[in-house]
Parts: sequence; C-alpha cells; structure tokens
Amino acid sequence: MAYGSGKPAWGRGGDVEDGVPNRRNNANSGNSNGSYQRAGESGAYQYQSNANNNYQPPQLTGAFAEQQTQVVEDTMRTQIQAETTAGGVLAAMVGQKQQLQNANDDTWAMRTNVANAQRELKELQMKAWKKKQRLYGIIGLLSTVDLVLFFRIVQCGGSFFCRRY
Repeated sequence: MAYGSGKPAWGRGGDVEDGVPNRRNNANSGNSNGSYQRAGESGAYQYQSNANNNYQPPQLTGAFAEQQTQVVEDTMRTQIQAETTAGGVLAAMVGQKQQLQNANDDTWAMRTNVANAQRELKELQMKAWKKKQRLYGIIGLLSTVDLVLFFRIVQCGGSFFCRRY
C-alpha cells in the first residue's frame, strides 16, 4: 500500500481482527521479539516482549511511506492491546467492588442480627426473672397456707376439723 492512497491496510481484503490486520508471520516488521500473536482460542492479542519486558519497536524497512504505515499499524496494535488489558483490569475491579459491597452488606446484616439477638436475649432474661419472682411468690403463698393448716391440725388435736362441744 502506498502512503496516501486512501486505502487503509485492513481495507485490502486481508485477515482482519478488531480493525487491524493480523501479522502472524511478522513478515514486514522483521522483529521477532516485538510481534503480536494470537493467544490460543481466546482470540485476544498478547504482546510478546523480550526478557527485560521492554517495548521493542518494529524494524522498519522499505520506503518512508511503508515505514510510516508499519509504525501506525504497530501503534494500533499497541492501543488495542492496552485497551484489552484496561478492559480486563476494569472488569476485575468491578468484580472486586461488587465483592466488597456484598461483604459490606453482609456485615451490616450481621450487625443487625446481633443487635436483634441481644434484644431478644434481654427480653428472655426479663421473662425468666419475672417467672422466677412469680414462682417465689407462689412458693411463699403455699408455704403460708401449709403453715396455717399445720397450726390448725395441731390446735385441733390431730384432726383437721375441730369439734368444740
């Protein structure tokens, strides 16, 4: 393609991925360490860098117009790779935000449950105390009745009904 011909590289009918031609064989750049290659079945591009993880620009050959086309194509590949990485990071951050929000909601639900449990325990303690006091009252009343009846039996000489005649 000649520079300024009005036809972009992906408009020539070649293999197109995300609007950028796919250079699987890396024929034009001459750089084996700085090429984009398709990663497995996922279809995503991954940048293959050298051991220092530094960007290696393509080795430019040919006329100035072809060199500029190669630079633009490499720039577009880098942009697509950066956007893909940014999209993955953003998706991970959205997932983490949702996890944090769920954890926060669970924490508040747990605090509410604990407060309700404390309130219910206090109510149960109060009910148990009231029952205990009522039982003490019943015990006292029955003890008084038993004592009165005991004195009556003693007073009547062993009989519950006193005969005074």
